[in-house]
Amino acid sequence: MKARNVNIIAIQERYLDIITKQIKEVLGDTINIHPITVKDLQSDTVKSGDMVVISSSQIKGLVTQLIPNDCPCIVAKRDINYMNTKKLLNLPPGQELLVVNDNKMNAEETVQSLRETIFEHNYVAYTPEDNIPQSINYIVTPGERQLLPRGLTNVIDIGPRLLDISTFEKIVKLLDINYPISQIVKRYFKACVSLSGRNKEEIQSNKDIRNVAQYYFEDIISVSKSMKETVQLAKCYSEDSHAIHIHIEGEPGTGKSMFAQAIHNYSTNAERSFISINCSSSDFNTIEKLLFGSEEGEEISYGLFELAENGTVCIEEIGELPLSIQKQLFHVLEKGKFRRLSGSELHSFHCRVITTSSISCKKLVEKELFRRDLYELLAKYSLNIPALSERKDDLLPLIHNVKKRIKRNDIEFTNEVIEFFKEYNWDNNVKHLYNVITYLAFLNGDHIGIESLPFHLRSNYDQQKFNTVFEANNNVNKIIAEIEKHGFLDENIKILDAFYEGKKERISYGRKALKVYLEKKGLILSEQQLRMRLEVLQDLGLIIVRQGRAGSTISRQGEEFLREFYKTGFNV
Repeated sequence: MKARNVNIIAIQERYLDIITKQIKEVLGDTINIHPITVKDLQSDTVKSGDMVVISSSQIKGLVTQLIPNDCPCIVAKRDINYMNTKKLLNLPPGQELLVVNDNKMNAEETVQSLRETIFEHNYVAYTPEDNIPQSINYIVTPGERQLLPRGLTNVIDIGPRLLDISTFEKIVKLLDINYPISQIVKRYFKACVSLSGRNKEEIQSNKDIRNVAQYYFEDIISVSKSMKETVQLAKCYSEDSHAIHIHIEGEPGTGKSMFAQAIHNYSTNAERSFISINCSSSDFNTIEKLLFGSEEGEEISYGLFELAENGTVCIEEIGELPLSIQKQLFHVLEKGKFRRLSGSELHSFHCRVITTSSISCKKLVEKELFRRDLYELLAKYSLNIPALSERKDDLLPLIHNVKKRIKRNDIEFTNEVIEFFKEYNWDNNVKHLYNVITYLAFLNGDHIGIESLPFHLRSNYDQQKFNTVFEANNNVNKIIAEIEKHGFLDENIKILDAFYEGKKERISYGRKALKVYLEKKGLILSEQQLRMRLEVLQDLGLIIVRQGRAGSTISRQGEEFLREFYKTGFNV
């Protein structure tokens, strides 16, 4: 009797799980199955006489060196799961389809499978070295979304390729399993149905369909000192092999997600997956399943830590997680191992984890809403993205960047609008600014004034203007009240006028010269009276009194007071 222990060997754990389930569906009642990844394969892993199924010819040379010579060995053939091809079948004939797989050989094998059955279309195997044909209508991929080229958005994922039926025929023959071919065929199609539709829809709905980081550090506007320093620190983290947990904090709209993607793209694993989940947009049960995966009977659902495969997992708004999930996450990050929900086996993962939060996790710790141990773990490599109000030097470059992106370099903003933008409190930071500039760019005309601003901004501008006038009036009233405590408001105003006119002519006055000038203007004061008036004005910061020949002059605060005094209509 031939051995019925079957070792399945593959490179990727994710793919190994899929074909293991497929073999269980077809032959699980007759054989003992042992899945092994190449990295876990040792010279004593496979026992003498056991059967070995190798997932690809690419690893055959390595595997055969590590298994006993008497082991029957099969190099599996793979085929697409035709249960996942409904979208392809519904396309009009004659479509140009770009086929993307993890390497050229696998892409060509996938093309061959498609041509043999769904022959109505034209298929092109994608290679990164070649230019993408201009006429492509859709991208087709067997579960390799993270590898899709940029710029094409019509994606049809037909799910991972499975072992083809001829592989099962070889296994049955070598193990002398007494099953008729008709039974094998029935079970084979049952397995295809069972494994169809397993394209991680839940995860894809949370992020870009291709699991690709779109932004680079070059996309981040960093003219201001604060942003330059933040970008430089982020680059250091990107290149630091020890920075496997990075935490990013910042107000809403500051660009935390952009920084996370830039860090990924600056790292040595830039070609790997970047998968993101937002903890504020899903219920906690769903988040837990998406993070760690689950096992429900024979059904395996892969979590982010498995899907990332040496790439990056970005957990946005981590502060929203309940303490129970925070506890799980802490142990996973600390040990580098996780267990699927309802599963018993520990799985290792190798990916960078970036977390973000719009709320200070330190403050959440103080309120006992965030675990201290998790915070301390994340705080080792942390970034704080400055708010737009803290990086005003970036405002104009940000505006120019939006104009360039939407191809409206022709529009101009009045100085009044620019000054208002600089003073405005952008509640949603850069995101808010981008939305406003985009809105203004699509208005008729190329000259944008205050009257063109959205209603909520115009209202804010009117309120800001009122507040400025009110504050100025209030300030004038306070100064007048202080002067009137000593009396003679009109005399003090005439003294300030004298200094103001002298400053325009670049003339400063000593006390004697000022007394002579005032007498010419009809104001007669004794030496003592003039000294008292000057002391009051100096105490209020309205004049600058200098000793000797330098003389005295009006201060900037004094000039501002005079302007507002006359603007508000006071008469003396």
